[in-house]
Amino acid sequence: MHRPTFTAPPPDPEPPAVDAFLSAADRVMNGNTLLLTASCDIPVTVGNRQVVLHAFLRDAVFEQRTRAADRHRGWFNLGDEDGERPPQRPLARADFDATLHPLDHAGFLDRLRWMLREAFSPYHGHYPAAEAEPLVHDFARALLGTDGPSWSFAAISPDFLRDSGYHTGEEPQEPVYFDGGASDTATLVHRHHTLHLLLTNGSP
Repeated sequence: MHRPTFTAPPPDPEPPAVDAFLSAADRVMNGNTLLLTASCDIPVTVGNRQVVLHAFLRDAVFEQRTRAADRHRGWFNLGDEDGERPPQRPLARADFDATLHPLDHAGFLDRLRWMLREAFSPYHGHYPAAEAEPLVHDFARALLGTDGPSWSFAAISPDFLRDSGYHTGEEPQEPVYFDGGASDTATLVHRHHTLHLLLTNGSP
């Protein structure tokens, strides 16, 4: 298999359901949740997705999309407001595993529910089921369309971005994203040539 190459879709506004879910996860985890989308020149399959993911995390498109998502959501943790400040170093660590753990469609939805109802919440911002369920449903519908089970899903070990040291005591090396705690998650969603990467973190 040749080395995959990636392109980013035009920066269309996020559907309201996407922003609503990301903001809800932020509230629960006291974090800054990001959703990245890219296209791959080869179909992403269960058989090749580990290789594709590693290539994506080393690709300039990952760097661009992550920094753009950070600016779009108003965090500016990974760069300046205009995106003009030269980065100190790549976002991805020099060495990482980013191991994939398969999820089915139901497991993916349960993972989204966990983010809103069970993840560690330093300010007790959990959503009751009656409020969480529409947020999860609408986000999944915006991301997957009407045929969610036709997509493939995997949890990723969140070791590919540096952390802030909140939980680990690690001396931070900017730029950082993860915090070293249980709220650090990465989730891969893919079908055909499209891949989504959902990232969460959380500080005390």
